[in-house]
Amino acid sequence: MATITSILIRLTSLLLLLFPALISAVNVVGSIKPNNILQSLTLLPPSMTVSLSGATLADSHTSHIFANGAFKFQDVKPGSYLLEVNCRTHLFPSLRVDVSSDGLVEVYGTFRGNEWSNKGERRPHPIDISPVKGSDFFIIREGFNPMKLLSNPMILIAIVAIGGMTLMPKMVENMDPETRAEFEKQQQNSVLSNAQNNPLQGFDMAGYLAGSSSKKPSTPGNGSKRK
Repeated sequence: MATITSILIRLTSLLLLLFPALISAVNVVGSIKPNNILQSLTLLPPSMTVSLSGATLADSHTSHIFANGAFKFQDVKPGSYLLEVNCRTHLFPSLRVDVSSDGLVEVYGTFRGNEWSNKGERRPHPIDISPVKGSDFFIIREGFNPMKLLSNPMILIAIVAIGGMTLMPKMVENMDPETRAEFEKQQQNSVLSNAQNNPLQGFDMAGYLAGSSSKKPSTPGNGSKRK
């Protein structure tokens, strides 16, 4: 009887020693769920992974996705972790995973830049996570749209100038003789007045660049002394 009692005591002591180790071996599980953004799991790339980042690199875990969308992290130690889905075609929300020393797994919503002490919405475990939007890494080049050219002020000015040059001769031809004569007279006067008011008119640019200056021609009586 004493032998049986001693054996039970030893087994109980052994179980007490192994109990913390058994508790520390916690599995964090979850799955990717389709929604209106992700119609089927077959659209996900095979390189997609789920990471569970801890305080150190040794405490971090990475899991691939099974065909049914499930993922699993084994032997997760007590602590606080950041769960992220690494996918090049879809964006998934980030989650905070807290594993307590008694094996309890708590999941909360979070995002980058948020204070770690500020916990978001509580979520159940096992984890169900769905994408929030698709990833757009490339900008689609717009095609040529001639209507957008009209929004350029320089194009509008050029169109108005060309239209004026095209319509002005026709408008002059349709004028009556008196109005046309008066119009041509005003045009000639404006051209002559502009030419007269031009201070550079008659300026010898070639002579100026050559270094010569204009001199008045001498007359027989200017600057000559009689003997």
